[in-house]
Amino acid sequence: MVDNPIDRAPDEAASVLQAILDTTVDGLITIDVHGRILSFNKACEAIFGYQASEVMGQNVSCLMPQPYREEHDGYLERYHDGGEASIIGKGREVRGLRKDGSTFPLDLAVAKVEVEGRILYSGIVRDITERKQAEAKILLQNEELGRFAYMASHDLKEPLRSIEAFAELIALDYANTLDDNGREYFDMLMAAADRMRAVVDDVLEYSRLETEQTNTEVFDAGDVIRQLKSEFRDRLERTQGEISMADLPRLKGDRIRFYRLLQNLFSNALKYYPSERRPKITVSASLHGAYWQFEVQDNGIGIASEYYSVVFEMFKRLHTRDAYSGTGIGLAICRRIVESWEGEIWIKPAPEEGCVFCFTFPATTGMISGEGI
Repeated sequence: MVDNPIDRAPDEAASVLQAILDTTVDGLITIDVHGRILSFNKACEAIFGYQASEVMGQNVSCLMPQPYREEHDGYLERYHDGGEASIIGKGREVRGLRKDGSTFPLDLAVAKVEVEGRILYSGIVRDITERKQAEAKILLQNEELGRFAYMASHDLKEPLRSIEAFAELIALDYANTLDDNGREYFDMLMAAADRMRAVVDDVLEYSRLETEQTNTEVFDAGDVIRQLKSEFRDRLERTQGEISMADLPRLKGDRIRFYRLLQNLFSNALKYYPSERRPKITVSASLHGAYWQFEVQDNGIGIASEYYSVVFEMFKRLHTRDAYSGTGIGLAICRRIVESWEGEIWIKPAPEEGCVFCFTFPATTGMISGEGI
């Protein structure tokens, strides 16, 4: 008698499905409405250290350390009684319990499945121990680098103060005895000390961004612009420059960092502009999903498009010190500030001349009308 292919189809389909489940990289678990384990693939055996035969029919909470174990049964009951589903259809990071009693971090995604009127739950689990260890190592390295930069910069200030102090003494006591070459060398010494102080100050600020505590408050972005206009008043009057803004939102976050970001952008805009042009800065904001997108547009000398990304790197300078002063750290500080609130910063060309610095800030409040200047 010849086998009917149609009769073999269900068994073959089941075999194929089981083969797929056993060769997938992620762990796959199926449980019933009471939390009992119905399937446990090979990846799960490798992750948890149990053979499938050891856990089949057991409550899935045997794979959970406290407090997840005690919470699990109550969660299922609350879900069936009232439809509470804080993790159904979503992924989250939890901790798993191996057969040897050790715990480990894992990603868990749970889905509800209905098969012929029967409700089941399928879970996809992934051991993320290596990823978490790598993240912890990177965080530790960043902290160590931040502390090193802070201490190195802080320690540099002491000999720098000595150099400046002795230079002042030379200026007071020996200025009349210096010849032209001596005065030129002295001026070079003072200029080098000034540059060193600027670099040390910028490195200190950059390193502090890693370690300093952030403060959250609600503030008006327009008030920050007005405060900066006051700070830059002398430079604006000297250059006949202008800072204007459209209606801007109220924000919830670290006001000081927002201020420092715009302070750096404004300072650059008032530094890098052609001498025949009056500097002009315009600030605007528009809502894009969950973020405000700010644009700081200037009419300066601009930046070539091939440098749009590299200018945010530490010590990246596009001009000689003779042409424009600076440490090459300001825009790196800007990027670090924006990243601290999980935003992005980039550059695009201005419609006519100059460039536009764009950055995002989490949107939590509405727009204030009539506050532009």
